[in-house]
Amino acid sequence: MTEALDARTVLVPRGGAWGERVARLLVDRGAVAVIAPLIETKPPRDVAARDRAFAALAAGEYDWVFITSAAAVEHLRAAGVEIPAATKVAAVGRATARAVVDAGFEVDFIPAGRSSALSLTQQWCSAHDPEGVGRCLVVRSDLAMAVVSDELEIRGYAVDVCIAYRTVGIDLPDGIVDDLRSGRIDTVLLTSTSVVRELSHQVGPLPERTFLASLGPGTTRDAERRGLTVSLTSPEQSIEALIAALPRTSVETRA
Repeated sequence: MTEALDARTVLVPRGGAWGERVARLLVDRGAVAVIAPLIETKPPRDVAARDRAFAALAAGEYDWVFITSAAAVEHLRAAGVEIPAATKVAAVGRATARAVVDAGFEVDFIPAGRSSALSLTQQWCSAHDPEGVGRCLVVRSDLAMAVVSDELEIRGYAVDVCIAYRTVGIDLPDGIVDDLRSGRIDTVLLTSTSVVRELSHQVGPLPERTFLASLGPGTTRDAERRGLTVSLTSPEQSIEALIAALPRTSVETRA
């Protein structure tokens, strides 16, 4: 059974339904959850290009669609896009696949092991010959690296890219910044490189005792490049696994 987090105050760095769900998971384990969004998603700068890609997807013009984040699914849903049954879906990992299923669609491919764009393309390409695949669509954010589309093009697949949304920073309230700098908030969930960027930019150096829990190795690498000390990298790239892996207390961790 998972131990209670009875001595942790945890920063949840995104709001909305996701933030509320994560806060409930933390509270269920006995932690104090502080929802303080560092990032949010907005429509892309070129909305017309996104809408054309969404319309082509709904019209069945793609054999495969590659979904690179749960946020991409949210924007597909918000636009009312229906993925045709004949179009197959590849998801970058289990969390994204779960979002696809929750949206009412089937997932046809998930990479084994840790979730990453490179794992997705390498494993998918090893199982699919370019001669037998029609057009592919990659749905991603403005900040995501073009790993999937670049790898597909290099290997000879016909691929289009849809920038479904952009990620922007949100200024933290002064009180939250003070709580982070003082250590009153002793645990921070690092759920993306965008969160790491905003945390580093807005808060600066954190107390040594602050426990930084990262959702995956890419986020951990980015945090360490920015001078942050990551205490935990989730064994699986899902928020549930990350919360389950949190030690009971920060005192216990530092002992």
